[in-house]
Amino acid sequence: MTELRVDVLPVTGDVASVADGLDAVPADLMRRWRLAGGVQVRTLVTARTEDGTLAGAAFEVHRPLTAYRKIVDVWASDDAVADTLVRTIEERAWREGAVAVKRWFAVRDAAWERSLGRGYREVPVPTWAGPVVGVTETGHGQVRWRERSPARALPYMRQTTDFTCGPAALQMALGGLGLRGEPSREEELRLWREATTVAGCDPLGLALAAVGRGVRPEVLLSTEAPTLLELCRTDEERELRGFIQTGFRAELSRRGIDVETVAFGLDRLRAVVEGGGVALVLIEQLGMHDESSPHWIAVHGVDGDVFHVNDPWTDAHLGETYLDALDLPLPAATLDRLAWYGRPSYRSMIVLG
Repeated sequence: MTELRVDVLPVTGDVASVADGLDAVPADLMRRWRLAGGVQVRTLVTARTEDGTLAGAAFEVHRPLTAYRKIVDVWASDDAVADTLVRTIEERAWREGAVAVKRWFAVRDAAWERSLGRGYREVPVPTWAGPVVGVTETGHGQVRWRERSPARALPYMRQTTDFTCGPAALQMALGGLGLRGEPSREEELRLWREATTVAGCDPLGLALAAVGRGVRPEVLLSTEAPTLLELCRTDEERELRGFIQTGFRAELSRRGIDVETVAFGLDRLRAVVEGGGVALVLIEQLGMHDESSPHWIAVHGVDGDVFHVNDPWTDAHLGETYLDALDLPLPAATLDRLAWYGRPSYRSMIVLG
């Protein structure tokens, strides 16, 4: 193979304008690459021959503040060029502190098989990778962990509405603990009806829904005031949400479930998952996503300073799939930053074990 010049090019606008010669890249690949945007970190890696001819290109994208990289596509003149591009992305990922490189494939072809031979393993498509209205390309996924893979596997469910992250996260946690089977949309909406405070699900209602599934959760909430009032537009909505949460708190007490008023630290969370539990953690998703919103995630593992998370939400319109949100590695500093929400900010965790 002739010597190649490899360039790592950050993408901030249209990927087609980043390098010369991209008109040789198939249109379906360029279409996928152009989906990415928002706060996502995008990188184009190119390989050129001595005369400057484009011999290959690979597109990598990931959420900011996370410890993974995702290779969306690799286009190359031959297998050796493809290997060079993938190796470049891997080596850069490890240098930057990532613990996993994920690969997305439209189809299982020869490149899929060669990737498995390089140390990647298949990430099966979950039963509930969707539905996502208007998006039909789920694809297939692989992952290569820098050292150890997550010790526990949780079933994955992408929430089917904008407001059912809590029920989806709860189903994943119960499934991972062996307390329930595969998640379902019917159960997602049933849990939402039990836990909702008009729109989303607050910590008390979600904990009460877990109690209704035969679980005795630990409930940690750093405030005794009503939560999620930031979502309300009128005083009437705020009063109603507070009234519902007062009822949730009273029902938890009646069932012998105390609400611990504490702003938990990551040492407490680490002890939960190292002890075999799963924690539902309320986060402010701004930073990982382009929108400010309260959001529930399921934290199920930890390796060093990186927590393993199942996130019910994917930005499907930006090309994200289950591969981005299943076993999502979050550095401890990221999780510590995200696990506050509200004005004034508060913290909440529901421990299941």
